Amino acid sequence: MNAEPRREVHWYGEQMPSPRQPFLSTDLHVDVLIVGGGVAGLTCAQRLRDEGLEVVLLESQYCGAGASGRSSGFITPDSELQLADLLDQFGADSAKRIRSFVNGGVELIRQNITDHAIDCNLQLHDSLFVANSKAGWKSVRREHEARIQLGYPSKLLKKDELGEVLGGGHYAGGVRYPETFGMDPYRYCQGVKDALVKRGVRLCEATPVLALERGVARTAGGSVRAKHFIVATDRFLPELGLEQRDIYHAQTFLTVSTPLSQDQIGRIFPGDRTMVWDTDLIYQYFRLVEGNRLLLGASSLRYTFRHHEEDVLSPVLRKMHRYLERSFGLGDIRFEQVWPGLIGVSKDLMPIVGIHPELPGLRFVGGATGLPWAAALGAYLADQIVHGRSELDAFFSPGRRFPVGACMQRVLSTPLAFMLSHGAVKYLR
Repeated sequence: MNAEPRREVHWYGEQMPSPRQPFLSTDLHVDVLIVGGGVAGLTCAQRLRDEGLEVVLLESQYCGAGASGRSSGFITPDSELQLADLLDQFGADSAKRIRSFVNGGVELIRQNITDHAIDCNLQLHDSLFVANSKAGWKSVRREHEARIQLGYPSKLLKKDELGEVLGGGHYAGGVRYPETFGMDPYRYCQGVKDALVKRGVRLCEATPVLALERGVARTAGGSVRAKHFIVATDRFLPELGLEQRDIYHAQTFLTVSTPLSQDQIGRIFPGDRTMVWDTDLIYQYFRLVEGNRLLLGASSLRYTFRHHEEDVLSPVLRKMHRYLERSFGLGDIRFEQVWPGLIGVSKDLMPIVGIHPELPGLRFVGGATGLPWAAALGAYLADQIVHGRSELDAFFSPGRRFPVGACMQRVLSTPLAFMLSHGAVKYLR
């Protein structure tokens, strides 16, 4: 096997980014305080500023430090749940409403890149969901049928047809659809942050919130009083005493290769390039990024639901090499960088949006799996404050019924409860 890659996030460049906006060192009184500088928090700040509200955003590290800036940069409405999963779980009308909501997140990101000329390596690629097995082929066909039923463009590719799009001959088939793209997620977060600062949004990095009380948030350097609070910290919600039972995390690993030769690229993508993920429960996903490098994400059941982010890269790297060898005969691709990441998840893989029972001015969001989800939810929270928006509250309610309830979770442990819940959502409906 090749020498192990450097343990660093590709999007950050050669050095870890440092906060550029000053930390909070005074007391403020504003209309809305937002906690969290990922895509959800940044989008929420944008929407509120559009409505003329005075906004302060507090970020504990730097914008894009969490899952948003460390992600794969796949901008597609599919994430942990496919459209067919939504159709099975909620029925046609509700599935269409939810998918339209997430599509709106895709368009919000696309519009931001255009409006603010954000240099984030935008690459217009179709999405491609592929079957690793005959059983996976059933899932792919089901996804295609769901897309056709709900009026979305879709092209079903049988095994021999798929070979014109994706090489190797390993996959049993796939479904392809347009209007998606890839990007550098950290540079996107930084671009939105810069646009907010230009519009007069007070943004304080390196400013963790130490306590949330009625009408006030306290930090080491000062406090913020506001009528409305938005906590958009995803998997970190439990650290602030929010959704400690129903928000957890899943661990994934991302690698970026050295530049590929044209022959290597052709063996993966004999036609035009796409963004690809497969039908495994702990799935593999990949695309080409700037400089003809291959970005590949993967994990394993053993490491996905650990309590904490862990440096267990070697076994996952071996799995990645085996995957590339089996799929494309390219097990010798050399990875240049590798990093772990934790994404916030709920037990049914739908996001959680709620209002604090004792602090009624405080709204929160977590489990936004995928950047389009995060963007759409950030806008939704802003619209709740300004316009009383509520049409999707029942789907996102923290009080909804989950596959594994609280009593069973205490018996099983949180990691096992989330693992079983995700399996039930994906395979037992």
